[in-house]
Amino acid sequence: MTDATWGSPFTEEEELYRDTVRTFVQRELEPVFMDLPPRGPQRRELWRRAGSAGILGACIPEEYGGAGASTLCNVILSYELGRSPSYATIGSFVATDLATSVLVSGGSDGLLRKWSPKILAGEAIQCLALTEAGAGSDATAIRATAVRDGDDYVINGAKVFITNADFADIIYVVAKTDPKLRGKGMSIFLVESDRAGVTQRPLKTMGFSSGNTGEVHLDNVRVPAENLLGGEGGAFKLLMSSLASDRLQIGGRALAQAELALEITVDYVKQRKAFGQALVEFQNTQIKLAEAKADIEAGRAFFYQTVRKVRAGQCSEADTAMMKVWLTEMSGRVIDLCLQFWGGAGFMDEMTISRLYTSNRVLRIYGGTSEILKLLVARSL
Repeated sequence: MTDATWGSPFTEEEELYRDTVRTFVQRELEPVFMDLPPRGPQRRELWRRAGSAGILGACIPEEYGGAGASTLCNVILSYELGRSPSYATIGSFVATDLATSVLVSGGSDGLLRKWSPKILAGEAIQCLALTEAGAGSDATAIRATAVRDGDDYVINGAKVFITNADFADIIYVVAKTDPKLRGKGMSIFLVESDRAGVTQRPLKTMGFSSGNTGEVHLDNVRVPAENLLGGEGGAFKLLMSSLASDRLQIGGRALAQAELALEITVDYVKQRKAFGQALVEFQNTQIKLAEAKADIEAGRAFFYQTVRKVRAGQCSEADTAMMKVWLTEMSGRVIDLCLQFWGGAGFMDEMTISRLYTSNRVLRIYGGTSEILKLLVARSL
C-alpha cells in the first residue's frame, strides 16, 4: 500500500472509482494535454469519453441512471486530476462535475430526468456561475437579478472567473430574487446556454494555458419557473453543501500537486549535478526535501481527518475552511521550494514544475480566499 492510500478514509467502492479516474487520466489526458485546445470538438470528445468511462455524475441517484454516490467521489476526481501533470495545463476540466450536486439537491424530477442522461454521457457540460466582478468570497454582494414574470423568470447580470463558463451547456446562475434580503434573497436557476440573451466569453489566465475560465453575460434571459432550483431564496442552502465539498476537493487537489512536485523534484535532484556532485548529495537539499515531505504527510493527515468528519456528518464550515487554508498554503510552499531546485529550467513554461507553480496559485483564491476563510474560522472560536 502506498503512502497516498495508507489509512485511506475512502470506501472500497470509492477506491474502485479512483482506479477508473486514474486510468482515464493516464490513457486519455496525459498523452494529449500539451496539444489540447481549450475548446472545440476535441475538448468535447474528451468529455464524452469521460462519460463513457463512468466518471461523471456519480452523485446522480440510481433512479436517474447514476450511481447515487456521495460528493466524496468528486473529491477523488479532483485529487486524481491534480496528481497528473495534465491538470496544470488544462485546468479543472471534469472536476466541475461537482455542480451536478446542485441539480440533484434542488432540481425537480423533470429536470433530473431531462439532464441526467446527458450529464452522465458527457454531452452536457456544466458550470456554477456565482462569482461577479464585485462579489467573490462575499457572495451576498452579487448584483445579478431574477424577476418573476408570469410563468418565467427574467435574469440580468454578469458572472466572471467561472470555470467552463466559455462553453458550458448548463449554467447554474445565482441571482437575487429579492435584493433587499441579501443572502436570504438569493436563488439558483438552471440556464441553458443556448437561450436568447446568454453570451459566453473565454478569459486568459496566468496558469492553465489550455484551461477554460470565462465570463457569462445575461441580458433579459427568460427561463421557465421550473428551472428554479431549491425554491426562491434557497441558494444559500444549496450552496453551503456545494461550497463545503468544493473546499474539500480543492484541498485534495492542492495535496496532490504538492505530492507530484516533490516526486518529480526528487528524481531531478538525483540526476542534476553541480560542483561535481548530484544536488541530492548536498545537505541543504536533503533538509529542504525532508521538510517538504513532512509538510505533505501532515497535510494528508489533515485531509483524511476532514473526509472522515464529512462521512460522519460532523464536519463544520470552520473545519473545511481550516483544511483548505492549510493545504493550499502548504502546497504553495512545497511547490515553490521544489521549483528552486530546478534553477533556470524551472522557469521554462514547458517544464511540469513551472506549470505546477503557476496553476497552484489560484487554489488560495477560489472556493474562498485564505483571508476570508481565516475570518470564518475566527468567528467560530
